[in-house]
Amino acid sequence: MPERELRHATFEDVDDVYALMCELKQAEFDRDAFYTGFNANLQDRNLHYQLALLDGDVVGMISLHLQFHLHHANWIGEIQELVVMPGARGSKVGSLLLAWAEETAREAGAEMTELSTSTKRLDAHRFYQREGYAPSHVRFTKAL
Repeated sequence: MPERELRHATFEDVDDVYALMCELKQAEFDRDAFYTGFNANLQDRNLHYQLALLDGDVVGMISLHLQFHLHHANWIGEIQELVVMPGARGSKVGSLLLAWAEETAREAGAEMTELSTSTKRLDAHRFYQREGYAPSHVRFTKAL
């Protein structure tokens, strides 16, 4: 069984994080803009990035954004990104990352965690439901 571990992401991980986000979106991004944005996000005390490693190799990541929502009058932990590389799926690192985010949000006083996923990602929907997440909202988007 491969050794699984989690650790906080730092700017030194930017290339691994970039590769993970490209996998998630099945696209490439402007590297300079990505690096600048990632560095800025690392300075935000309400944004948290956690990496999953298998035998020392980065294979997954989750981002957690803690926000005070007025319509809850409480803190909410929004999982903005969760990705596991295809070769590591089924290794339980996705479950470990979700558990980390939930505990981190709980410790910060959040009343819940929430996430969005593409309507096309049916495997992800099944995973989230197995992990106890329920479809409760419809998110609308508009390109600008």
